[in-house]
Amino acid sequence: MDETKVTNKGNRILRVAGVPEHFNEPWKIGFEENYFVKQGIEIEWHSIKEGTGAMINKLKSNEVDVIVALTEGLINDIAGNDSDIRLLGTYVESPLIWSVSTGINSNYNSIEDLKGEKFGISRYQSGSHLMSCVLASQYGWKQSDIEFIINNNFDTLRKSVNDQTTAAFMWEYFMSKPFYDKGEIRRIGEIITPWPCFMIASTTNIVSERLNDLENMFIALQKSCFHFKTNSTNSIERISKNFHLSIEDAKSWFDKVNITATNSIAESTIETTIDALKTALTLNENYKTKEAIKFIDTRIAKLSVDIKSMRLYNKPELLIALRNNLRVNGLSKGSITYKDLLPFDQNHYYGTQVLDLAVDELNLSNDDLNKTNSTWIIQIGSNLAGCARYLSGKYHLKVLAIELQNDLSQAASELTDRCGLANNIYHIAGDFLNVAQHLQQNYYKAIVSWITILHFQELDRIRLMKQSFNLLEDNGYFYCEDFIRIGNLTNEESQILEHDVFCRYLPTLDEYKQHLIQAQFQIIKTVDLTQQWKDFTKQRFQQYQENKQNLLNIHGEDIYNRLQYFYSSIVKLFMGNHVGGIRIIAKKISN
Repeated sequence: MDETKVTNKGNRILRVAGVPEHFNEPWKIGFEENYFVKQGIEIEWHSIKEGTGAMINKLKSNEVDVIVALTEGLINDIAGNDSDIRLLGTYVESPLIWSVSTGINSNYNSIEDLKGEKFGISRYQSGSHLMSCVLASQYGWKQSDIEFIINNNFDTLRKSVNDQTTAAFMWEYFMSKPFYDKGEIRRIGEIITPWPCFMIASTTNIVSERLNDLENMFIALQKSCFHFKTNSTNSIERISKNFHLSIEDAKSWFDKVNITATNSIAESTIETTIDALKTALTLNENYKTKEAIKFIDTRIAKLSVDIKSMRLYNKPELLIALRNNLRVNGLSKGSITYKDLLPFDQNHYYGTQVLDLAVDELNLSNDDLNKTNSTWIIQIGSNLAGCARYLSGKYHLKVLAIELQNDLSQAASELTDRCGLANNIYHIAGDFLNVAQHLQQNYYKAIVSWITILHFQELDRIRLMKQSFNLLEDNGYFYCEDFIRIGNLTNEESQILEHDVFCRYLPTLDEYKQHLIQAQFQIIKTVDLTQQWKDFTKQRFQQYQENKQNLLNIHGEDIYNRLQYFYSSIVKLFMGNHVGGIRIIAKKISN
């Protein structure tokens, strides 16, 4: 029986729990602007400083109706066979930045120094515990390479690194920042969650009883999030005031966070989190994985597919492999040059050879250009930014490196800093289609991309090309190397493209050219790369197999097997003669 409380105005009450942190300011805005009341509901807010575990318990004991909690904690609970909790939507789309802190007088100066040391955690299965395990995994360590000491809360964690009972601990960066500024603790690195950080959840019983109220809650909350995002000055000021951050730090947080309150949940979010929970032994390694659909309540939530579903990216193989290679070659910490990284960070076909070619074709090596401060180019899909560092290091170009995947962008930025190129390369983690709306038009000399545009659906790539045209200066260039369709794809080829490459739309060359012409570009040159790419991918796969034992020694069996599968799938695509490669150079010519 539904015994829902109502106010004296007849509005129905939803009891919502969340942490007392800056992420939940949109809920407060919803109260202030009466967004919830206008939808016929009122929110009774429960501030739970103890975090996700405590909120889950309150939800199960019927003390609250809805919780806004860490993704990993919710998925960990739902993975249990007897949990009645289900995900309703993604609250914060952006990842959480986990800062790695040590004591003021400690001898630890980088994350690499922490292998084999003691990490402070608030409790087992907490975010500080799980992300320490993710850190070990991303750096290619064994889980036995770190030891845990329970310190209960943020206060005692900070104390533990200064009395040296622990070497380091992990906590959300912006909550840690005031203590860096006060000189109480010291930051030596950071990583980000490989998933959106906060989800909205409830129980199946509550959804059954309150479905209409929950739908109205989402409508109101989305209006509140829009208000929060579009009134940036006020939002930044309230974050600064309420959470004791400088205006500069509040703005930095605001610029990075993406609070959406959408009912869409990516399949990869669930899959990636489950893998991390297994790694941390929070879930038994023999845990029988549930289908992603079992984690959500489909009466409200819906599953979506994103680039993290691509086999090359659904686990951090590229990131782990890079760090393993750097460690083996003595480059894992300290200052390095972009040349040191060249054997490890060029993941596109034919490496620096095609980068030199692009500079020559687009006339970017002109001495006069190199002497100016305004020669900016954009790379769409910068990955680990090997291309950007080479173009900046050798040719002194300034590069706006846009990468959709937050973990790759964050690692790339770290490498760029170590190379001393931070003044010439600006990293942005985000979707180019969204980022482009905030960039200066008629400004960039060139927009370049290597095997990235294939990830865009037809309407999105048409939009991408129109945005690119607007961003380029007169006589600026659009340069891309990409897949094209040559003939009719087989079912197997379509499956490889969709699931292993995350390419759901593959145009012919004529269709590709038409999209550029539609965006008002003049096509300068096209070069058929099909045979070159067929030779390259086949040779890459053969060399990979021939070097198996050395690669197993460096990376282990799991990473070796997953990369081998990916490389073999790409060979299969090109050998089928229905998928080809093209280089297209187009120009913005003023009328």
